[in-house]
Amino acid sequence: MADARAKELIDLGNRLFTKRDPMLTLWQEIAEHFYVERADFTDQYVVGEDFARHLEDSYPNLLRRELGNNISAMLRPRDRQWFKLTTTDEDTDEDATNAAYLEYLAEKMRRTMYEPSTKLVRATKEADHDFVTFGQAVMGAFENAERDGLFFRGYHLKDCAWLENGQCDVDHLHRNDKMTARQMMRVFGEKNVHQMVRTAAKKDPGKEFNVRCICMPSDEYDLVSKGKDKYGRNQGRMKFVTIYVDIDNCKVLRETKYPDFPYIVPRWHTISGFQYAYSPCTSIALPDARMMQQMARIILEAGEKSVDPPVVAVEEAVREVNLAAGGITWADFSFDGKLREAVQPIQIENNMTVAFSMRQDMREMLMKAWFLDKLNFPQTDGAEQMTAREVSVRQQEFIRNLLPLFEPIETEYNTKLLDKSYMLMRNMGYFPAEEVPEGLAGADVQWTFESPLQEGQMRIKTSQFVETLELIGQSAQMGLPAPPIDLQKALVDAIRGTSAPGDWFKPEEQLEAEAQQNAQMEGMQKQLGMAQEVLGTAQMGADVNKTLIEGQQAQQGVPALPAPQGAQ
Repeated sequence: MADARAKELIDLGNRLFTKRDPMLTLWQEIAEHFYVERADFTDQYVVGEDFARHLEDSYPNLLRRELGNNISAMLRPRDRQWFKLTTTDEDTDEDATNAAYLEYLAEKMRRTMYEPSTKLVRATKEADHDFVTFGQAVMGAFENAERDGLFFRGYHLKDCAWLENGQCDVDHLHRNDKMTARQMMRVFGEKNVHQMVRTAAKKDPGKEFNVRCICMPSDEYDLVSKGKDKYGRNQGRMKFVTIYVDIDNCKVLRETKYPDFPYIVPRWHTISGFQYAYSPCTSIALPDARMMQQMARIILEAGEKSVDPPVVAVEEAVREVNLAAGGITWADFSFDGKLREAVQPIQIENNMTVAFSMRQDMREMLMKAWFLDKLNFPQTDGAEQMTAREVSVRQQEFIRNLLPLFEPIETEYNTKLLDKSYMLMRNMGYFPAEEVPEGLAGADVQWTFESPLQEGQMRIKTSQFVETLELIGQSAQMGLPAPPIDLQKALVDAIRGTSAPGDWFKPEEQLEAEAQQNAQMEGMQKQLGMAQEVLGTAQMGADVNKTLIEGQQAQQGVPALPAPQGAQ
């Protein structure tokens, strides 16, 4: 039974790999021009081999390296919190308690994901360069071997083939792997491997076997799992199943259920009806890269001819010309003409200026193909200061230029990476339910990113606030009435546009308590003012009454009473 099931799975994967094989030729040529370290789709690398031995110009590889490194530097910088959680409800997000918990959640995820044992940096670095070069990448997100943390791993595109579902998401993947007999014994156990593997583990533990890992939806595979796992989850209700098959011996090694698809397959430029993607960079730049190598070869040859020109010699006078250092040229001195006339350099007029100009033009085209001319914020020529309006216009221009590059990465790559990590951490008990605030109970959360694209969009509100203040000031100078604008709300939105931390804003409870305290203080001050007014009126009446009495006594000749001792 197990052998029949293994054969069915192997045949299914073989059909997928056969359908995908024509892509290997394209990927091989792209890699030979732009990513020489990865050019082993159809060739087999040998340890110590020079990857770039076939190249005349390294500029195309430099462009790929620059863009691939900028993906993590600009979209996933390790030195700051590059992602946040949001409920897409502004009222819920602006609540100070909710905002503080969402920030705590994101910070805890970032710390856990970037622990050295997770290998996240290594996996994403491989995936970044595959993504920009081939338009897709494959990476896995799993629990580590001890099941107390995360583990990320990147995979070679040549080893993977996949299918997508009706929502255009990859949910069925086959992956080829090679494992030694020793590894198979440790991973799958002695009872689960074939007899050939057990024999090799004793006699030749380094012998390799072909293993295929298949992950597909559970409803496409008739695995019946009973009981619960270590986290109390019902095994029979999990959405995906992963099967390891020994291809050489046609044996199923392990069947495991997962609550979520463990692979991340970001794709850049997709075409309807085809599950594999393309890179907008290399699809445009590949012809220029071919010409760049030919042009580099021609320029090198022309430069060599200019420095060390070829020579022409008279056959009767010179038997052999040796222009090497210390070389001997054999000549016949009985030649009627002069010896110098017998050996003459061939003067070739090389217009190197034209060649360098053509190369520079080709490099500019390649840089545009790789979006590297769009990564810097647009500047004005000769202007030291810009108005708020100018800053806003250039921010919008910056966003438009980077949308084709950053938008697919954020939606297809970073979002899926965070989704997988969040699901794993939640299932592992990193986020206890009792810690969730009431305002976030049952709320759906999404990701926002601290990238140049998102930062530019958020900064627009700040620029709009500054521009609004300028208009209000101009209208006040003209004597116009104040506009109906809630400046307090506008200021709060502008501050949020600067990516201010959520704990800078006061919680609603604190604001209500301060409002009540201010109301009480105003009431007390009002009562005190009224009391002082009453006391002042009474004192004034007493002074008037005293003055009248003293006047009457003076008219009647009655002497005034002496003032009490100590009275002023």
